Amino acid sequence: MASHLEFNTPVAPPLPLRRFSVEQYHRLGEMGVLTPEDRVELLEGWIVEKMNQRPIHGFIVRVLNEFFLRELPKGWLCQCQLPITSERSEPEPDIAIVCGAHEDFRNRHPSGTDCRLVIEVADTSLERDRAKAEIYRTAGVREYWVVNIPDQRLERYDFSDRQSDWQPTLIPSDSQVVLTLPDQELTLDLNRIFK
Repeated sequence: MASHLEFNTPVAPPLPLRRFSVEQYHRLGEMGVLTPEDRVELLEGWIVEKMNQRPIHGFIVRVLNEFFLRELPKGWLCQCQLPITSERSEPEPDIAIVCGAHEDFRNRHPSGTDCRLVIEVADTSLERDRAKAEIYRTAGVREYWVVNIPDQRLERYDFSDRQSDWQPTLIPSDSQVVLTLPDQELTLDLNRIFK
């Protein structure tokens, strides 16, 4: 049995670890310690590497981005793989549907309460994306979708009822899903992304 620590395993070593605030995380970027090439995000104070993306992930993200850019009414933004900020996290979801105008976010990232919907496309990252549900719920996001590629379904978390146990509704790939906005309903045919 090896007596040295294996740092390439997914389990954290039995050493003191340090959590970062959102402000400290931003400073690491400003100082050049973290760069865009590092492909990381802040989750509950931990700096976490992002997963690699297979072509199917990119395909679905592009289709969703195009759909929302075309269908969203005035006063709503579709942001693709950009940060949203909460008290202890700054994830970069694949898609976020944000209330507001571009000018509203010149000096800050949207918060969870600015987001009507957050979507993660999960291929190799399925368990990680499911674990993000609690981060998005506590940040004030109203609804969260996990596009589950391995099981060919959409997992829909509705956080609008803060008293519910927020278990996901499982929507099969041959269905349609409706996003309700104040003045409009958007209907997405899941066949478009899962076919």
